[in-house]
Amino acid sequence: MPTTNQTPAPHTKGLVMHSEARYYDLLAWMLTLGRERVFCERLVALARLEPGEAVLDVGCGTGTLAVVAKRGVGVSGTVHGVDASPEMIERAKRKAANADVDVTFRTAVVEALPYPDASFDVVLSTLMLHHLPRPVREQCAPEIRRVLKPGGRALAVDFATPARARKGLLARFHRHGHMALRDIVALLSEAGLRVAESGPVGVSDLQFVLAVRARGASENEASEVAATRPLPPLPLPRWTLAGLAVIALAAHAVVIGIASPRIALSAVAFAVVLELLILMHSGLAGAAHALLRRRRLRRRM
Repeated sequence: MPTTNQTPAPHTKGLVMHSEARYYDLLAWMLTLGRERVFCERLVALARLEPGEAVLDVGCGTGTLAVVAKRGVGVSGTVHGVDASPEMIERAKRKAANADVDVTFRTAVVEALPYPDASFDVVLSTLMLHHLPRPVREQCAPEIRRVLKPGGRALAVDFATPARARKGLLARFHRHGHMALRDIVALLSEAGLRVAESGPVGVSDLQFVLAVRARGASENEASEVAATRPLPPLPLPRWTLAGLAVIALAAHAVVIGIASPRIALSAVAFAVVLELLILMHSGLAGAAHALLRRRRLRRRM
């Protein structure tokens, strides 16, 4: 059975989601268009998990990635998840129990990971770094390196910085934290990790950086990005076409009920469907994420 640590987390200057934990899985579902499990499997593949390895998920949220990682390392492997939010940890515990996998969850902060040196083969950090102020990120990265075994791997995934400023109403709602790829590379490199590869994840505007803790005397050497490997977009879920058909039928029904017969119903329905798709894919998840993030920041002020 999964285990947890009920000790309250020490104080952190990073953003912590408490009441927002109840919406987290819904946000993840919207961000990935229902492909969260496939998305997590892609991250496990990026981290090159192998049976028997020890894995730490830093900022584990509700534990979805930790559960998938446990299946990747098998019975002989171990997976731990830490998050500063006790509410997230409780949900992660229930999710692991429902999935019947053995994952250890602890309430802890990234500035002081509660593990001995060289404890893990892999450390995962997904959509977490942008929640941390710069000084906290600079404490987190050395902690990740410290708990990694020589030769261990760290995978960081976060929202990319927009290439150019977006304008318009939709852009106002689609705001969330982000980190430039070069900043993630610099953060991990300055902590003493060697960056192996990086690139787009293939979901929304997410990007990844995979870094390795070197072995031997060269451990403190840093390097530039060794390889760029953009991943193809995740395939659309099977229900996409059926969902579009339902939306189109519903839009036609609405238009028929309220519009004049002179209006071209198919054109109006097409516009409604197109707008819904745009909001679903590129706006709704970002808007909800931004609203929750701003709400939490206001509470801390």
